[in-house]
Amino acid sequence: MTRETVIASFVIRFVKPAVSMGPLERADMDLDDGAPNLRIAVRHIQGGYERRFADLDDAIGFIRDEIQLLELE
Repeated sequence: MTRETVIASFVIRFVKPAVSMGPLERADMDLDDGAPNLRIAVRHIQGGYERRFADLDDAIGFIRDEIQLLELE
């Protein structure tokens, strides 16, 4: 018997929090030093759940783990 095709779909959103400051502070801000970090949301479409991460490597690891779990089934 042949195995059915297994599909794992993910939506990855990158969210940059808004910075609340005046125009003079914004003009003086070094983008590398004072900019807030990106937040990453990964939604597993088939499972209907979402996980949030502060690090892209962690998000990719989550996706990799989910795919490995599907391959074991």
